[in-house]
Amino acid sequence: MSQVNERALPFADAATIVRAHQKDAYFESSYRSQLSDVIQLFKGQRFVNTYPEEITVFAKSAYLALTTLIGARTLGEEYVDLIYVSRSGKRLPKLLPRIGFIMSYALLPYLVSKLVRKLKPAVVDESGKDSRSVLTKFLSSYTKVLDSLMNLHIAIFYFFGEFYSLSKRVFGLRYAFGHNRNANNLNRAGNYSLLGAIILLQFAVKGLIKLKTINDDKRNPQQITEIDTLREVNEDYGDKFVIDLSNPSHLPYLPEGSRACMLCLSPMTNPAAANCGHMFCWDCIVGWIREHPECPLCRQSCLEQNLLPLR
Repeated sequence: MSQVNERALPFADAATIVRAHQKDAYFESSYRSQLSDVIQLFKGQRFVNTYPEEITVFAKSAYLALTTLIGARTLGEEYVDLIYVSRSGKRLPKLLPRIGFIMSYALLPYLVSKLVRKLKPAVVDESGKDSRSVLTKFLSSYTKVLDSLMNLHIAIFYFFGEFYSLSKRVFGLRYAFGHNRNANNLNRAGNYSLLGAIILLQFAVKGLIKLKTINDDKRNPQQITEIDTLREVNEDYGDKFVIDLSNPSHLPYLPEGSRACMLCLSPMTNPAAANCGHMFCWDCIVGWIREHPECPLCRQSCLEQNLLPLR
């Protein structure tokens, strides 16, 4: 629940912060789409499909650099009249915390994901044991750890309404209203404690299931070793098994003249067929359909769930 500071503007409540975040997410997405259109004019659709993550990072960084970095408010913050204050709520945040927030919010997840993809392939020695270092194993499970951490953080936010983003909690950027509000109204509004309790209940249930699994595994160590091996193979399968039509041995039934993607004009990688029968690279056609839900050749309506991966 929000609080009111002495000699300071009142802290924002959870509901208002969520509305601001939703607005900013919409504007970031719109800005990213417009940026992709501009890049497509100069570099072509192939460049856009090759570097979607980099374009997203640049769009987020540019949006925050033009607002938060220079001390201005984002469009979402203006919509609900929020301003950044320090943890105490009695002064505005300095430049370094704002820079730290932007870097950790926009750039850090991208860098870590690149590092994780680089380290993910398992290194198995002759004895069949995973020879990766502890750090490598931790980074390989980074996504699961981050998901759990973010869910716990959101639960805490729903209880106290302080920091919606983990990056803002680290650098002490808290929201306050840009105008005075009645303390009684603040206490009645924006109480998301029930949602926080539901998330914590989910954690408890998952924890009990995990404990039961560990207990069952101790009864049959050899069986769990085999299960772990199969699980690791399945997790790495999707990253390692790539169909590249520049290799004649991949999908040899496709004729030479039909192995190029009509969007990037290169031999298809992980080809997929639209419901009209036209084939493209998976990444190319997914990127296209998310912006234009139709086949780029015949303009027949096509959604992402209509795509058929070729194997």
